[in-house]
Amino acid sequence: MARARIVDVDYYGFRQLLREAADRGGRIEKRDAGRWADYVKEHRINEVAAMAIARNRFESPTPVIIALGGEQDGLYIFDDLEEGCVRLVMQ
Repeated sequence: MARARIVDVDYYGFRQLLREAADRGGRIEKRDAGRWADYVKEHRINEVAAMAIARNRFESPTPVIIALGGEQDGLYIFDDLEEGCVRLVMQ
């Protein structure tokens, strides 16, 4: 069974990826409950654990899913005030 880990992501590269995902319809936010739940279930994402780790690193973490059909797809958690970003990666 694959294990997940949290890795640091370049914040500015992430912001560019996020803009691209928004333009192409591949940005899934938590408020889009149906798409969010489907993606989390399909990819077996432990969202609670990922958010717990992110809360230790950031004051106001915001989760987002990038789903463009490539290697960069997945759950990202970022904080704009701290200009930081982490990603959940399956090992």
